[in-house]
Amino acid sequence: MSQDTLATLLSANAHKLLRNDLPTPLYHQMFSLLRDRILNGEIPRGARIPTEFDLADGFGVSRITAKRALDELAAEGLVERRRGKGTHVIHRSRPKPMHSPLTGLLESLEVLAEHTKVQLLQFRRAVPPEPIRALFDTGPRDLLAHAIRLRLRGDTPFGYYNSWTNTDHPDFSEAKLSNSSRLKLFQSAGIQIKQVEQVLSAVNADAIAALHLKVEPGTALLALERRSYDGDGNMVDLLSVLYRPDQFTYQMTLDVDAGGHD
Repeated sequence: MSQDTLATLLSANAHKLLRNDLPTPLYHQMFSLLRDRILNGEIPRGARIPTEFDLADGFGVSRITAKRALDELAAEGLVERRRGKGTHVIHRSRPKPMHSPLTGLLESLEVLAEHTKVQLLQFRRAVPPEPIRALFDTGPRDLLAHAIRLRLRGDTPFGYYNSWTNTDHPDFSEAKLSNSSRLKLFQSAGIQIKQVEQVLSAVNADAIAALHLKVEPGTALLALERRSYDGDGNMVDLLSVLYRPDQFTYQMTLDVDAGGHD
């Protein structure tokens, strides 16, 4: 997938991903596009980033602009640049997980589904990118359900959802996803979620997310990645969401153990 992603970024339409009419500098727009794809796994650890000249040519910018974007990635510890060997994606440390009851999370998802509406942008059964296959531990020919959805409050979009689900159940279909919550489809498909891992971070909107969320490219967004596991510890669902912070608030209530705290 890393090569597919990079090839797409350097396609004939790559220059359209950057906008000269925005106050955000071009180098920072390019940096944000690459960073977001590194953080969500589309460009995995070990992938080689195109050269400054290739990036400049693909995006229609100067080599200095491309160089500064790569320098920013290196400064954040996302890539390593070595003379004669190029630029490669390196490890990114994961935050320490925080444990909380699953019941409350699932209930809050039901409430969210009941009080908002969803627009299905894409549904397909496909072989996921290699980094995602590794998370699911599936083979190179195994198909997963892939959905891209937009969640709205009234006519205002607030969440851009990208999910992969390991199921071939007929209820997991384009028609059902357009009219039912995924949690209800999990239940009808016999998917029992026993553990959820979530990571929250902040990212800048790329051109695609900005278009659907009706914000300017480069706008700060709240990013959530949710990994759901069954009772055997197998990952059954991977969800990545980009939220507009002006339209969405994420709140948690944690009970402090009487035994002490860090």
